[in-house]
Amino acid sequence: MAPALRVFVLCLASGLMILANVSDCDGSCPSGWTKFDTRCFLFQLDEKEWSDAERHCTLIDGNLASVQTSGEYTFLRDLIHKATHTHKEVWLGGYDSPKNNVWLWSDGSQFEFNGWGKGEPNNYGGGEGCMEMNLRGRDYVNDSKCNKKKSFVCAMTP
Repeated sequence: MAPALRVFVLCLASGLMILANVSDCDGSCPSGWTKFDTRCFLFQLDEKEWSDAERHCTLIDGNLASVQTSGEYTFLRDLIHKATHTHKEVWLGGYDSPKNNVWLWSDGSQFEFNGWGKGEPNNYGGGEGCMEMNLRGRDYVNDSKCNKKKSFVCAMTP
């Protein structure tokens, strides 16, 4: 290939790569994800234990969803209802640290959640270290045993 043509092809390829990277940074969500405020959310109907659900979310560049605002909480309930036509119990990213009753988010964000159901978290029967929403289909967030299999919601920042 002639040197001038090689330079042209290299410049063209570099320009395309730059354009591809710019479109990746425009704040849009990947296909299948739903944008709310500054984050993207993905409801997963398949059921997994909490740790497997978190692992699944990290493999697709997210974490189990943290809840930062009451608007986000309402959005998540609506997202689940739209997909299932019910208020299905799902895992969120909250978990009880080894220091009992100190809750954290799996994405590392600050835990300022105050939407627990009445009397929750209560660690009923011991070993309830993971956060679920929609307990028994109600507008309710609860601590639950992490080895139960539930659908889940992943979140990411684009």
